[in-house]
Amino acid sequence: MEIITTLADKRREKRWNFERKLLQEISLKEIEKQFHETFASLIPTEHAKRPFLIDPSLDIGIDSYLLGANYSRFLQYGESEEQAKSRAEDELTDLSFDMFNLLTCWVHQGERYGDALGIASDVYVDTLWQRGFQAGMKRYRLKLH
Repeated sequence: MEIITTLADKRREKRWNFERKLLQEISLKEIEKQFHETFASLIPTEHAKRPFLIDPSLDIGIDSYLLGANYSRFLQYGESEEQAKSRAEDELTDLSFDMFNLLTCWVHQGERYGDALGIASDVYVDTLWQRGFQAGMKRYRLKLH
């Protein structure tokens, strides 16, 4: 008796393998370093090293990285990076908003810091999206997908 697999199962397995290989190219230390570089001036030092902030921030960073890598496939169809990024705008906005909400309670108080936190959240998500886009683009060009 044979096991019947569906096309959706094959696609999911291929996507998981692609993401697994991509995650081997970036370390958690690099994502954590990006977090500290982006939010160093906004988050008090005593909170910046705590796992209750680092762990969800790393999750959002990984999601941004993988999102950029997944959208890099549109380069094969003749789109530019800006066009691919405009396709992913809703997901990027959601990730940035999640990052903003996560860190809102832990930054210095004041309206000025809220604006700076929003900009820093956008920069964090965008930077990791671009790194993922570049890594995915490299894999697609080398036919490693």
